Amino acid sequence: MDVDNEERRAGAPAVAAGRRERWGRFVERATGLQLMAVYWVPMTVFLGLPVRWLFDRQDSLVEAVLGAALNTVWIGPSISLVQRVVGEARQDPAGIALRQALRTGTVPEDAAVRAELPNYLAGQWRATWAALLLVLGVCLGLVLLALLAADNEGFAVIFGLVAAVSGTVAALTLTRIRRLAALLAAPNPPGTP
Repeated sequence: MDVDNEERRAGAPAVAAGRRERWGRFVERATGLQLMAVYWVPMTVFLGLPVRWLFDRQDSLVEAVLGAALNTVWIGPSISLVQRVVGEARQDPAGIALRQALRTGTVPEDAAVRAELPNYLAGQWRATWAALLLVLGVCLGLVLLALLAADNEGFAVIFGLVAAVSGTVAALTLTRIRRLAALLAAPNPPGTP
């Protein structure tokens, strides 16, 4: 039993390092919608809500949560903007070509990048669907909270718009992924010798 525990403890740092590496790679290659899905709720709870209560202690908990979620909804658009402005300065050089291929819808010239593209597209497909479902779930919860608990149609409309914009962004991303995957599946994809 001790040997098993020692072996498990010896492998734990390698597993943790692998998780950190995968997380870092995800963050470097993720879209704005995917990062919004990951960061929106924690930023609302740990940043938006305390700041909201710091400046306006008269709000009820429901109104404070709705206001904090509204104050942190900027995460998605700002991440997308930052990715566009400084996207090429990231740490992941292979990811630059992959993101560029997805953004432009063209098959890359580099054979190594072209070989990695199907796995990248499959991962982006799964991550985009997961992000969309998570953001839509959070928006639905906030709309219901606004309508049922706070009796505030304004918040419901705003979070409904956030859901609609997120759905549109996800639809565009999924369409690009599907088109690029179809180009790769063609007998002679553009860019191949």
